[in-house]
Amino acid sequence: MKKKIICIIIVIIVLLAFVGFISMDWLYNTFGHLTMDEIVFHLKYPMDGANTDLVLVYLRQSVPIILISTLIVSFLLIYPIVHNIKIRKIIINTKENKKVKFINLVLAISIFLVSAIRICNITDINEYIKNQIDTSNFIEQEYVNPENVNIEFPEEKRNLIYIYLESMESTYYSKESGGLEEESLIPEIEKLAKENINFSNTDKLGGAYSLFGSTWTAGAMTAQTLGIPLKISVDLNSLSDYRDFLKGGYGIGEILEKEGYHNYLMLGSNAIFGGREKLYKQHGNYEIWDYNSAFDEGKVSKYIWWGFVDNLLFEFAKEKITNLAHENKPFNFTMLTADTHFEDGYLCPDCGNKYDEQYKNVIACSSKKVNEFVNWIKNQDFYENTTIVIVGDHLTMKNNFIDIPEGEEYDKTVVSIIINSAIDSDNTKNRKYCTMDLMPTTLGALGAKIDGDRLALGTNLFSNEQTLIEKYGLDYVEQEIMKTSKFYDNNILK
Repeated sequence: MKKKIICIIIVIIVLLAFVGFISMDWLYNTFGHLTMDEIVFHLKYPMDGANTDLVLVYLRQSVPIILISTLIVSFLLIYPIVHNIKIRKIIINTKENKKVKFINLVLAISIFLVSAIRICNITDINEYIKNQIDTSNFIEQEYVNPENVNIEFPEEKRNLIYIYLESMESTYYSKESGGLEEESLIPEIEKLAKENINFSNTDKLGGAYSLFGSTWTAGAMTAQTLGIPLKISVDLNSLSDYRDFLKGGYGIGEILEKEGYHNYLMLGSNAIFGGREKLYKQHGNYEIWDYNSAFDEGKVSKYIWWGFVDNLLFEFAKEKITNLAHENKPFNFTMLTADTHFEDGYLCPDCGNKYDEQYKNVIACSSKKVNEFVNWIKNQDFYENTTIVIVGDHLTMKNNFIDIPEGEEYDKTVVSIIINSAIDSDNTKNRKYCTMDLMPTTLGALGAKIDGDRLALGTNLFSNEQTLIEKYGLDYVEQEIMKTSKFYDNNILK
């Protein structure tokens, strides 16, 4: 084999080894533990609308290391071949340059294998592969098709304002109230949780578990909208044409649309990212207002953070909600914040510097903004007939942000608050539930009566029905939904 071909092969192998190893190391140092399902989802689904700042951070932090490492190692492996240098200490009793080529090619392949082994060790790829092989009928047995369930709404329908808070965990509460902070990072939200309905996993403030398939924004919104996890088949054809988003799913959007609601989604980023536009368009015909909408209306002129920031989001939300309230129909206004997105969040001019860490200041600032927005809603004429749901979309992806103290047992959950519900509950503490349960629970908070109090994989927490986690246990439910479900692939994913 010619020297040039051998050298090119060695460079390619070494480059792939360092790209894989360093990129995966960067991902996990930046995001914490990502599931392979999440990685596969974003590899298979268009990345349009992603925050370009993250790409620039990756290029700045990783590419120089990849290039330098590749150049140094490739040089050390190629130089002896190009200059016919005999490695006599390694090649005993031979002067053949072919052996040098062979040994250095083997060394390059060994570097690649070491990188692959390292990637397997820091990811859950082994478990992912196992779950693609193992099958489970758990979803098939427990899934209740919402389209076939009788749901009775009150004659006077209540409005719904559903607020997704990016990466908002109950760990941010004070230790006294059930969190992990000596002093609450989110005192305003903590106060809202205490004064309103907070279904908690403990006897203090708590929230909902974020299970497999709902640990990133698109998955979280799927879980809370359709009551199912976002699972992507390894089948190369799944989602390949991007026309349908979980075609067999049926969620809160379709239910409310059928009841005459005007469904509306507002977010400061590009709705296309992660398939969110298709999720809400195809499951409830939501009117979507995102960064592109704001730009087209002349409300923003440049891209900041993920599009436009939360200061503007809340102001625009007030305007749009006011317009919706003047329509002669109930409305479902759903919105998603973004300032608290990893890695350090977006520190707006209104945020203080109480903490040494920027991310903490951003989280504290978000708490104030949410409280101000809720107070604004309470002062509007439509509030009396409006229910507000405030939920963290998923746990923070900022690695090693708030660690559980060694020796302590603590389950991280997302913030979950219901304000001005149509009904109350005296069974809100020590409830083991996940974000999929919020779909039927939200309908319950609107005063809807659900036959059987089960929809999709969720349970109405206002009822006496056990959630799947309460019935089977957290670990069991997690393990079963991680496995391949032919029912899910054939009837929901389609």
